[in-house]
Amino acid sequence: MFDMQNTGRKISELRKARNMTQMELADKMGVSFQAVSNWERGNSMPDISKLPELAQLFGVTIDALLGESSELIRSVANNTTEEYLKNNPVSAEEFKQAAPLLKPEQADTIFENVKPPLDLSEIEDILPFISRDVINQLALKAAEGEDYSSLGDIAPFVDRSVVGDIARKLIAQGRSIGDIAPFVDRGYIGELAQASYEKGGLGALDDVAPFIPQDALQSIAEKEFAEHGLKDFEDIAPFLNRDYLNGIAKKAIEKDGIKAISPIAPFLDKAMLSEYVKERFL
Repeated sequence: MFDMQNTGRKISELRKARNMTQMELADKMGVSFQAVSNWERGNSMPDISKLPELAQLFGVTIDALLGESSELIRSVANNTTEEYLKNNPVSAEEFKQAAPLLKPEQADTIFENVKPPLDLSEIEDILPFISRDVINQLALKAAEGEDYSSLGDIAPFVDRSVVGDIARKLIAQGRSIGDIAPFVDRGYIGELAQASYEKGGLGALDDVAPFIPQDALQSIAEKEFAEHGLKDFEDIAPFLNRDYLNGIAKKAIEKDGIKAISPIAPFLDKAMLSEYVKERFL
């Protein structure tokens, strides 16, 4: 990627060499004084459409302004991208270098022409520059090929509905959705958690328990308690409401005795439990 600090210093040097103030440069370029200031401090880059005008003003090439040579950037700046893409393959490195200077539509067009195509593991550092639609398509394509290794890295940039669909597929395959669980809609994750539980028991909820809505988690807990008691509850006990947990502990004691609550004892209200045992059994 282009070094904004170096480009900023170059713009500053060229402006001063022509005895111009930042305000004068801003007026000539049709931008705000703050924009020029941000360029020179390396906080932002000039809009790519401004590069030919800026280079002409200073009597230098676009490459000299940017400190690096890029035919791709020159084609975008000169509005000849379509012709350039017809005649030139775009490498992953070229695209990554150019991405911060591109508008989203430009980035999407060029991204689709990268050869060989980039996969999820290669795009983490360019996600802010390509559109959500393209990222959604990449995520779905990876899921279709069962390539899930990088989904957690791009999930924050993917539509939640798409993440939910991928999560459902993972569950159907008996895989964990832990890496993407934080990015699934809370209402939807309760449904997915129920499906995971049905397929793999409480152990299947290890990675997603913190994200399951309380009503859905309690529903799962009720079913587990009815069928298997509390023996595996340590997987979900830290995420259950304390009052609910205290209540289910009382049921377990009445049904199977005080030893039945040992899996969840560290998560119970000790004072309440002591008082209950006194009143019930002493």
